[in-house]
Amino acid sequence: MVNNKARMHALIYAAGDEGISLTQIATRTGLTKPGCRQIIDELTAKLSADKDLGTEIVSSDEVYRIKTKSEYEDVVADFITNQKPRSLSQASLETIAIVMYNEPITRIEVDEIRGVNSSAIIHRLLNQGLLKVTGVKQEVGNPKTYGITNYCLDYFGLKSKDDLPELPKDEVLNENTSDSLMTRFNREIDTEKEKS
Repeated sequence: MVNNKARMHALIYAAGDEGISLTQIATRTGLTKPGCRQIIDELTAKLSADKDLGTEIVSSDEVYRIKTKSEYEDVVADFITNQKPRSLSQASLETIAIVMYNEPITRIEVDEIRGVNSSAIIHRLLNQGLLKVTGVKQEVGNPKTYGITNYCLDYFGLKSKDDLPELPKDEVLNENTSDSLMTRFNREIDTEKEKS
């Protein structure tokens, strides 16, 4: 008899840091999305409750990944190669915040908000898996557009973009407001982490 819980665990494990979406799981298993969600919820609870296991299932926007439980991260930190940056520079945090609130956004648009060239930072964030190319804008030069990854949401402890602190409706992002945005963004994210 096929064990659907084991199949889904295997799929999520095999997906690695990129994760696997609920739609992909349903397609691979031949089950409905609600059925898959229920089984994954049960599996998540089982892994979380088992004190003999050091991993757990996390999700962002219905994309599932297996990660080390936070209390054991220091034990494995020296033994794995992980692209997750130990710390992000102020410029990197600022760029991520701008992309989070404006995706899809081009590099030129990021530059206009920050007031400086962001090519190197965007390239680094792409390599770290925090940003991704989301498409091409239909205008002169066909510039690429960027967005955040599910890994980025997970890095900041967010389940989805809905968890982002709200900007005042009349606030316009530009080089004069980006510093205040970052201060508020960091404060709000820290507050959310303390709550969880």
